[in-house]
Amino acid sequence: MNKELLVKTFRNTAGAVIYIFLVSQIMQNGGKLFGEADNMFTPFVVLLLFSFSAAVVGGLTFGQSVILFIDNKKSDSIKAAIYSVGWLGLYTILGFLILIILK
Repeated sequence: MNKELLVKTFRNTAGAVIYIFLVSQIMQNGGKLFGEADNMFTPFVVLLLFSFSAAVVGGLTFGQSVILFIDNKKSDSIKAAIYSVGWLGLYTILGFLILIILK
């Protein structure tokens, strides 16, 4: 097990989780922040946010794997992808546990 790679993927996926949390708070409180906007720009902005979020989270989650693959470190690239998915799975389980505790 590559400790340096494990730490890098932890850091990157933690950044993704923080970003996801911040976006979820914006979505949860959108009415308070922006008012009750129901016009033609609302779905446009939501889709822009969705696209931007996919790019940010995808980069944070799999960026390390892509960099390693480009550097011809295919074995480490696969490990980084597996570690990243594992970290996200762990964060998801922790999120569900928090929901259960707060119930």
